[in-house]
Amino acid sequence: MKRSDLTEKLLDIKREKGWSWKHICEKIGGYSEVLIVGAILGQMKLTKPQAANAGELFGLSNPRPRCSTKCRCAARARRCRRPIP
Repeated sequence: MKRSDLTEKLLDIKREKGWSWKHICEKIGGYSEVLIVGAILGQMKLTKPQAANAGELFGLSNPRPRCSTKCRCAARARRCRRPIP
């Protein structure tokens, strides 16, 4: 499953169940609602426990989806090892 497919699936579930972002953030847990929303939208990453909570909340078959524990720009960050002047 591509990241965009997972994002659409999560947003569809959110709409169907009428959940607010605040409700989702409370159930997943963590310190920053912004980071959790960003992770659901595919732009940030979740910790493994948060990914497990998200999997349970959204009823995903894999309780820790790989997509939500990886940041989209991680590959780009690995390529660039030069220090910034």
